[in-house]
Amino acid sequence: VFFFLYYTVEVIILWYSYNKRQRVNALDLRTDGIQKQFHIYVLIPCLNEELVIQTTLRSILKNNYKNLVVTVIDDASDDRSLEKISAINDSRLNVLRRIKPNAQKGKGTALNWAYYQISEQIQAKGIAPEEVLIAIIDADTKLETDYFEKVNRAFNYDDKLTGLQSKVRVANLLKDSSQDLEFSEIINATQMFRTLTNTVAFGGNGQFCKLSTLQALNEEPWTDSLVEDFDLSTRLFLSDIEVKNAQYDDIYIEQTGIINDNEALVKQRVRWAQGNIQSSKYIVPTIRSKNLVWKQKFEILMTLFKPWLMGIEYIIVIYTMIMIINSAILTGITQSLKIVVILFIVMSIYIIIVNFVWALLYNRGKNNEKMKAWDVLKDTANLTKFLLILTQIYPQSAIRFFNSKNDW
Repeated sequence: VFFFLYYTVEVIILWYSYNKRQRVNALDLRTDGIQKQFHIYVLIPCLNEELVIQTTLRSILKNNYKNLVVTVIDDASDDRSLEKISAINDSRLNVLRRIKPNAQKGKGTALNWAYYQISEQIQAKGIAPEEVLIAIIDADTKLETDYFEKVNRAFNYDDKLTGLQSKVRVANLLKDSSQDLEFSEIINATQMFRTLTNTVAFGGNGQFCKLSTLQALNEEPWTDSLVEDFDLSTRLFLSDIEVKNAQYDDIYIEQTGIINDNEALVKQRVRWAQGNIQSSKYIVPTIRSKNLVWKQKFEILMTLFKPWLMGIEYIIVIYTMIMIINSAILTGITQSLKIVVILFIVMSIYIIIVNFVWALLYNRGKNNEKMKAWDVLKDTANLTKFLLILTQIYPQSAIRFFNSKNDW
């Protein structure tokens, strides 16, 4: 019953948000002429990214945006990352090198270190902080050639906008689109709900924030949280700063998925889940906040409680399976055991049906492609397999959290 209620409430909220969405493209915004050319400073954390960093930089630098500075934060890479970066000759590109033993202390630490150096450069140039956007882009990213123009247009359209999160697509290399489906539909629906509650969160790749907003925090923007992006946006909403974040349909990035490596996939998601558990420290401040309205509190608390609810859900499922096996061994197949097994099967079918709907929405949203029944069924199967693989992340992340294992 708990599993059914929790899962159903979450799905209803996401589908409601999905249906309420209004497609908004930055290029369609009426700005009555671009008044500002924001200075965009891109930070790219880099640790042993020789396979992807050059492609990423070439993709970024294909943008002809005027006020663009791209900074790679090399965190003491011991591969050929620096060599790959040095092969690109562009005045907008520079590298900040961290040296051991001060290097490899976490993404948040590296970002803060670069942030302070760049802030000094901006101040020396006499650029006003409110005219600067700090962007965080991963080392395995591809952008459209008008990406920064669209970002600039969005911030010109709404002068109260303090932050922007790009939509994320995952490169589909082997025709298993489960990760792309997750980001483009499920996570996107979550951000749609946050749009309705004015709590759009930073989610890693392709995030932008005004320098003036970061400075108004009066503390280091990024912490040692394993989800330093979500941590930052949560602290901004809990502060006295007037915060407004947004997401636009045509501002998106494409990143590399984890292909044919379940161990690496689980490791990535355990890290994220553990970071979400770390964020539980904001539950009480959110409840007590006098700056947040009720709908903002509801969405943020829903996110903060999720890892614990998921943990309870997994405990219930594991306990149910143990009980079924134990009862079958000790007492045989009784009537009550049949009922439990039937309920278990019904819940499994229910989850598959939900996955089918997500697959349907995903295929319906593909541009210039006729939806095929086989693709929907294939994506349903891949999504179900993908979610089954991830069932282990919350128990693992909880064990790591309670054992204070925060190193990766």
